[in-house]
Amino acid sequence: MNGAEPGQEQKRLRVLAVHRYYWPDTPPYAAMLRRIVEHWRNEGHEVEVLSSQPSYKAGAERERCARHEVLNGVAVERLSLPNETGRPLIRIFNALRLGSVLLWKAVTRRYDVIMISTAPPVLGGAAAALAARLTGARFIYHCMDIHPEVGRVSGEFRNPAVFSVLRALDNWSCRRAEPVVVLSGDMEKTFRERPGGAGLEISVLNNFSLPSERETPAELPFEWNPERLTVLFAGNIGRFQGLDTVIEAMERLKGRGDIEFVLMGEGVAKAALEEKANALEVRVRFLGHQPVEVAKVAMQRVDMGFVSLTPGMYRYAYPSKTMTYLEQGCPLLVMVEAESELAKNVPNEKYGLCVQPGDAEALANQLAGLADNRDVLPEMRSAAARKFEQAFSEDLVLEKWGELLVRPREEDLD
Repeated sequence: MNGAEPGQEQKRLRVLAVHRYYWPDTPPYAAMLRRIVEHWRNEGHEVEVLSSQPSYKAGAERERCARHEVLNGVAVERLSLPNETGRPLIRIFNALRLGSVLLWKAVTRRYDVIMISTAPPVLGGAAAALAARLTGARFIYHCMDIHPEVGRVSGEFRNPAVFSVLRALDNWSCRRAEPVVVLSGDMEKTFRERPGGAGLEISVLNNFSLPSERETPAELPFEWNPERLTVLFAGNIGRFQGLDTVIEAMERLKGRGDIEFVLMGEGVAKAALEEKANALEVRVRFLGHQPVEVAKVAMQRVDMGFVSLTPGMYRYAYPSKTMTYLEQGCPLLVMVEAESELAKNVPNEKYGLCVQPGDAEALANQLAGLADNRDVLPEMRSAAARKFEQAFSEDLVLEKWGELLVRPREEDLD
């Protein structure tokens, strides 16, 4: 087992993992957390999950799960929490309810390790940190993104007083984490630049590809034109992707019938983008949400996968769709600042190209250049698959999660 010295048996840990959503709910982390906790269970640890009934999508048909069940050896408890999309007061209520149950479980059950991610943001981390402090458990804070900074960009925490209070609370949580787990060096730097952040225990551990739960389809439910250069964006069509620039770039390419952009997904920005694309009569296709298995087949067939963040967001998040593209050997066209870790790695390791956020002219030029010289794509495709195997394969990342779980605490080394 990971972390044990030769001839020494590793201690069996009692672990509580907490997240607002858990499989079979549909957000990406719900499936990734399942893989992580089942890996820990397979390594001999006693693992529990605290989450909610499937409630991620508003108005969707959801099959209710048992309040308590055991899935592949992992004990799962699900609370009944209402959908919180666009409902900030409900979101706060859900966070407080989840946090209070977390505290009760920690005090009555006594865990060796408590891990939570950033859903719910700030309040969830504070509840887990407090539970660990009260019971002597080790606290792992898995920051898929950094709050409240993301909320300041979105406008959710634009009030300076609210932002200051939330950041102070999150700093308190981070100081108690062993460690704070982030997805990139850029995110680590952001934490280091916070007041008191220099002394934080931080581990950089990126995600693996979004797991597939169903059989891969032999055919896609829509058609591709192999004669066109096809670029795919697959994921949430929201406020942080800067996809207006795609429409503006494609407007500059209206005379090019050999280039097509495909946006696969749903989100708050989709309707406005679709209206803009239709008004400008650009070759941008909207496919709506598709199952992961369908998205992966599409990634295998398109020429490039598009990854984008609005300016500054690379400091607080890392687009996890990157790993899913790479798993399929899909080269990347990334729209993010040149100083970011992602923008440096993609061209340096030759698995894609990079443009600055908001630069529609540069994006149009990159697309036109690729359409005129598609011979460069096979080499990029090979480099993409190689990058995935070297850095983001599920087996590799789960092995690191296993090592992180059993890492000795500083107090145990004294």
